[in-house]
Amino acid sequence: MSANGQSNEVDKSSDKLYLDKPSTEKELFSDQSFAFGTMQGWRSSNEDFHKHKIPLDENLAKNWAIFSIFDGHNGIDIAKNASQIATLISPEKIFFINLGDSRGIIISNDGKVLISTKDHKPNVQKEKERIRRAGGRITRVGNDILRVESQLAMTRALGDYSLDKNIVTAIPELIQYERDSSAEYIIIASDGIWDVMSNEQVASFVSQRISNTTLENIISQLFDQCLKQESLDNMTAYIIKIN
Repeated sequence: MSANGQSNEVDKSSDKLYLDKPSTEKELFSDQSFAFGTMQGWRSSNEDFHKHKIPLDENLAKNWAIFSIFDGHNGIDIAKNASQIATLISPEKIFFINLGDSRGIIISNDGKVLISTKDHKPNVQKEKERIRRAGGRITRVGNDILRVESQLAMTRALGDYSLDKNIVTAIPELIQYERDSSAEYIIIASDGIWDVMSNEQVASFVSQRISNTTLENIISQLFDQCLKQESLDNMTAYIIKIN
């Protein structure tokens, strides 16, 4: 059972989307202020894509940075179909821009979740109403999974032009947070993490290890834990130091 209450059970032996055993090789990278990682897991390919830029601009935005994850869902060409989570960091504010079911959170220096983005899924009432107003349908498919027009398990994404009339919109949600001394870390991750762990569980997992090991190692251990908890999707994550 996933963290959002939907079943994770899939017959992997008969589904070409999944491998016979998970691919656990990890791509990991760290810098002074952040760490990044990605792992293919059970999926037959890694459809996640990531990008960061520090500083955002040498002249105009020297103290700004951006980190983003794109989670493709019809092949690795992210220009076609993807959910997206990005965080834009300025000296005064932190912004989240999200579409779909990737997620971002801010963790305090005592391990609490200060703010979180909201997933765009068919079981969210506001999204359900928006889709119905646009003439779309939400149906239950397979393992108790709600889908838009029997196709997509999210209600906002880049691409997906076959779902017209703005049924699946590419308009993101924007959240902003005024930077203060209590904000310690930002985590953005694809749904391979959030499918099996809640915001609070991820915050606790990271906070318990932050003084004993590197951010890179924490991401590696987080992937292992999610795989142990039967995550079936690709996993990609950034952990970013704020102060």
